[in-house]
Amino acid sequence: MEKLCIKEKQLQPSRSVFHGIVHGLSCSPIGKIKIDVLFGDKDQFRCEAIWFEVVDLESPYHALVGRPTLAKIMDVPYYAYLKMKMPGTKGIITVSGDYKNSATCAAASSRLAESLVIAAERKLLDRVVAMAPKQPNLSPDPKESETQGSF
Repeated sequence: MEKLCIKEKQLQPSRSVFHGIVHGLSCSPIGKIKIDVLFGDKDQFRCEAIWFEVVDLESPYHALVGRPTLAKIMDVPYYAYLKMKMPGTKGIITVSGDYKNSATCAAASSRLAESLVIAAERKLLDRVVAMAPKQPNLSPDPKESETQGSF
């Protein structure tokens, strides 16, 4: 938020929850904010007010545009070519992505996802280790275990 010069008091409440950013984990936004976004260049452009969810995550991506926004601006994404096409006042506006930047973001996201999954698994393992002393002591001798009961 600091890099975007957004103050916390500018955020409005949000009821969204993001699933699937990291497998098995979800996150809730801090809030949401409406920002004017300019697509295109000085000769052919389009300005749209878009709602952005503000999330406290370490992420290489600056913004993720969801399906409601794509529908609002009547955008057609071409994922393989890293391009978006949308109607403008003088015809079709094409917004092109950067392959090198995209690959860098994908690699960083992979490392982030891996670290978050490792942290979640470590938390679960710590909980199991903490519960271990509370379990009844069983003898390592199988004959003694049979007298204690089995299923």
